[in-house]
Amino acid sequence: MATLAVAEIGGSPRERGRQHGRQLKALVRERDRRWRAEIESFMAMPSDRFIGQFLAETQFVAAIERHAPDLLDEVRGIAEGADLPYDAVLAAQFMDEEWWYSVGLKRRQANETPHHCSAVASLRPGGALLAQNMDLARWSDGLQAMLLIRDVAPGIDAALLTMAGMIGLCGVNSAGLGFTVNTLGDLESATDGVPVAFISRILLAQSNYDEASRVLRQVRHASGQNYVLSDGRQLGDFECSGDHAITFAPSGASPGCIWHTNHALANPNRGKPSESEESKRARHNSRQRMSALERRLQGRAGPFNEAAVRDALTSQDDPDNPVSITTENADRRKSGFFTFASVMWDIGSEITAHVAPGAPSAFEHQTFHLARRAPTRAVAE
Repeated sequence: MATLAVAEIGGSPRERGRQHGRQLKALVRERDRRWRAEIESFMAMPSDRFIGQFLAETQFVAAIERHAPDLLDEVRGIAEGADLPYDAVLAAQFMDEEWWYSVGLKRRQANETPHHCSAVASLRPGGALLAQNMDLARWSDGLQAMLLIRDVAPGIDAALLTMAGMIGLCGVNSAGLGFTVNTLGDLESATDGVPVAFISRILLAQSNYDEASRVLRQVRHASGQNYVLSDGRQLGDFECSGDHAITFAPSGASPGCIWHTNHALANPNRGKPSESEESKRARHNSRQRMSALERRLQGRAGPFNEAAVRDALTSQDDPDNPVSITTENADRRKSGFFTFASVMWDIGSEITAHVAPGAPSAFEHQTFHLARRAPTRAVAE
């Protein structure tokens, strides 16, 4: 059964990375081993060869250097702390991007890769509640981790969910800004965009909603993603692809309430849909989960409380397309994805992160507290 590893890190970007790599060394190295095995099985080539080709045929590093070069130093630190090659740790940051690159290299449509994730959010008096089931590849079970970062930006601390060895997936900061993110595989990708893990960390360095939403509108996105963003005063949903960030609001939602899964509903910048059976199943899965959220939330008066959010994210209405995907369910269906973790970011006078290391229908949430801090200066991307 999965547990949640925790690393408390701080200092310079390089030192943060070294602390991450040292504190979670066994997990980071296990992540590297499993990931390489998956690459070699799927691509039928040595992992080192794939990693070299992947980095050579994309311009992700150049895009990161323009927007967040300090995060490349943090990745170098992770590699040093875990005693792993830098290129391998760097390529491992590009999780969503490696998915579409891999299937493209095999001459298949990128959106044939099934993606899962379900998000729910609501403004409420004095704050907001953002929640998500983060669904990842089945091989990642046991690699769940929390990073508690001191001074992710001047005067700002952060708590974020990650897979050991990655700089982050989704999180909340001490300025009261939080976000969730789920893949939109039907949107166009960009080999010269900023990968999602790095956009996530750029967002966590912002001090309010306006700064963070500006990042989403200005940066070029490497992968299609849906970001739900709030600072407790404003709440927005952004479907992002390449140079487009389009806002979305679900039909029938009360003001200040949002839910989303893994198919674009507002952004028209989409690729040609694949007609493969795998791709059809992935699209059906996302729509079924969206329907499950709608049945519980559509027309419901806001704001949502924790009970309503938990009810939505633990739902298993359709056993073949549940919102909460246990490992047993994934294995029974021979699905490549399961609920890696479930998070709730509770933003108010206090900031609380609730994290379950697996499907919320099977795991209890653990609680982390962030003391509110006023940023030392305005931090903009």
